[in-house]
Amino acid sequence: SIVLDAYEGPGINAFVSLDALFAHDSEDLAGLGRRLAEGFAGVAGGGAPGARPELALRAMVQRDWLRHDAVDGSPASYAAAAASQVEKARRLLDGLQASEDPGFLAEEAGRLEQIAADIEANQKPEDWRGLYIRLRWLKRAIALENPLMQFGPMLCCKRVPTSYSHLVMQYYGWRARPGGGLFVVASPGHSLVARDILAGQLPSGNILEPRLSCDATRIVFSFVACSGAPYDPNQLDNVADEAHYHIYECNVDGSGLRQLTAGPFDDMMPAYLPDGGIAFCSTRRRGYARCFGAQFSPRWDTYTLHRMDADGGNLHTLSYNDVSEWFPAVSNAGHVLYSRWDYIDRDAVTHQNLWATRPDGTNPIAVWGNATPSPHCTFQIQPIPNSTKIVFTASAHHSIAGGSIVVADPSVHNNSEAAIRRITPEVPFPEAEGRDIREYYAAPWPLSEEYFLVAYCPTPLIWEPGANARNGLGIYLLDTAGNRELLYRDPDIGCTNPCPLVPRPTPPVLASSLPADPPDTGELFLMNIYDGLGDAAPGSIKRLRIIQIFPKATPVANTPPIGMAGEENGRAVLGSVPVEPDGSASFIVPARKALLFQALDEDGFAYQTMRSLTYLQPGERVSCIGCHENRLKATDTAFALRRPPSPIEAGPYEGEPFSYMRVVQPVLDGHCVGCHGGDEPKAGVDLTAAPHNGFARSYCTLCGDVDFGGTATNPENAAAALVPRFGARNQLQATPPGGRYGARGSRLIAMLRKGHHGVELTADEFRRIGMWIDCNAIFYGANTPERQAKQLRGEAIPMPEIQ
Repeated sequence: SIVLDAYEGPGINAFVSLDALFAHDSEDLAGLGRRLAEGFAGVAGGGAPGARPELALRAMVQRDWLRHDAVDGSPASYAAAAASQVEKARRLLDGLQASEDPGFLAEEAGRLEQIAADIEANQKPEDWRGLYIRLRWLKRAIALENPLMQFGPMLCCKRVPTSYSHLVMQYYGWRARPGGGLFVVASPGHSLVARDILAGQLPSGNILEPRLSCDATRIVFSFVACSGAPYDPNQLDNVADEAHYHIYECNVDGSGLRQLTAGPFDDMMPAYLPDGGIAFCSTRRRGYARCFGAQFSPRWDTYTLHRMDADGGNLHTLSYNDVSEWFPAVSNAGHVLYSRWDYIDRDAVTHQNLWATRPDGTNPIAVWGNATPSPHCTFQIQPIPNSTKIVFTASAHHSIAGGSIVVADPSVHNNSEAAIRRITPEVPFPEAEGRDIREYYAAPWPLSEEYFLVAYCPTPLIWEPGANARNGLGIYLLDTAGNRELLYRDPDIGCTNPCPLVPRPTPPVLASSLPADPPDTGELFLMNIYDGLGDAAPGSIKRLRIIQIFPKATPVANTPPIGMAGEENGRAVLGSVPVEPDGSASFIVPARKALLFQALDEDGFAYQTMRSLTYLQPGERVSCIGCHENRLKATDTAFALRRPPSPIEAGPYEGEPFSYMRVVQPVLDGHCVGCHGGDEPKAGVDLTAAPHNGFARSYCTLCGDVDFGGTATNPENAAAALVPRFGARNQLQATPPGGRYGARGSRLIAMLRKGHHGVELTADEFRRIGMWIDCNAIFYGANTPERQAKQLRGEAIPMPEIQ
């Protein structure tokens, strides 16, 4: 009852029937599939175009259909699946015929309607299986006749997933498991014949995220040499040639293999740039994530955008983000798209979203999702041909890059979920919508807005700290109507990163506007700070505070802690610049530093705080419209353009790592410890500088009441907090303007303004207390125990080595 093309050739009778295949589990099928492939590769013409499919592929295909359509073998399940697939086949056929000649697929259309009529008329339970299989083979034939599928050979990567499933740790070289390589599938969808193009040129290891050049002559990829034996994380510097991903390049036939990077750093996810360079992610920026533990982070664990010339020379940092970035890809307009982790005083889990920059690292912008908590990760980004839309894998924070396939249209909005379309709605956004993920997709390669090559796994997603199945992923054709057809699968190992082995248009070269001999500064122009600032009255914002964020210098989360909110950034207030009456500002900032801004009122308190960061390249001049403005609108000229840019004006204790003991404690010593000190402080409120739990007693007293944020955000907590803070799992994506948070919303500030028991602070003292609270009430501005010990003693410390 299975419709199957007959094969001619030796050994045909030695193999079991397809009926028997369906009775085996995946491991049994894997072994049998290998034998079938070996036995029939030659019979099937070696996978040449036009050759009949191999029996092993057909067995895999039919098994996949039964799983996809939830067929349990009963006539009723076959009947339901057939009825569903008739409608899907009609939609598929209509979509393909709409853009082709009138006679395209006319014969298949006739056959489809005949099968549909047979299904409609069928009254025999024993016939449902045959009708379903006939329909499915016809629908597959229609799908593979898609003109976008007539590309010939296909490049793919075979690899074993990481030993530890986590968005960052999955790309540590020392966590990699060996197995796989670069392969060319000769006739995807028709043959399992694939050629290992490197064929033993590299030692045992793991290949990651290969990319084909636009002219389809070269492949750039990441590779880590690893045996599978565990590494001592504290000895990674001594094994630089292994346990670290390095970048390699070869010709599409495997010749000309060369290594482009080396050293005790993970260099990975390379992408060819239109100007001939290569963008990639690397730990060379140095720094640690703020929410890991020692066993996970023995060596620099954050990786950000870098670039180098085609020969590996002129390697330099592009992004000064303090935590990780992933998956650079060049947009159709020539920009570098990438995923960026962005959690300044907000939840660490929910923000790994879509950004873009120019190839020289200038003008980093949030493209979509930086204030959108679901999905958590927009990974494996690819621009869609002849479109401004972008496809990505909606992934989890605490697993590997795998989940649902989504298309984003940033022209609709830069944050709204109205800008995204779920291509696989049956797969929830992992973690953001739950952890019961029974199947998942990865590595989409768009053929158009409607058709995609993808990797697909029919087994559940495994969560931290486990390892996902080594052979879960296969390569499929997917469309927006819910059709999915298996193109290639290796029963022994996962197959991912499909890409047609054909040339494609080269995006335009975006020439750098940076000067040849630049200063170590940049210029930033703000058009109108009130644009997007809520109901702030014109003229109420007087200055813009510039704060520098430091990369974390120690590997263990909150060890030692920066403050009581948890997972905070070390930072320094560099100073402030004036804002013109019309809301414009023009000013100079240091280049290659992670910066955020605060809009200050007349008291020097933050009306709005940036919850992200930016940076400028040396000599860069950049402008922005406003504060949380709609980026799709234009605006007018401004007063600040009529004068030279302002230098940063540093006040007392600015231009150095923040120190509570230098900024706040002297104010308390001068006004408060007379009552709130000694052996019996008034009301039990101790505001002295005596060390306590790694901080000063005064800090623990002021910050120990209500911690705004935490795992569940309640905005009403802000009103109760003496010193409001955004906790490590705070869910507010952007600081609401207007004064409910920070110094303007602080009960401490309100108390002091009323003249608490005759206490009268100077304007500068108010400014200093407010500056502390607006810096999320951190205690230290440094991570390392040595530098913190100096700050606890009230000593000034210089800016850190790694900035």
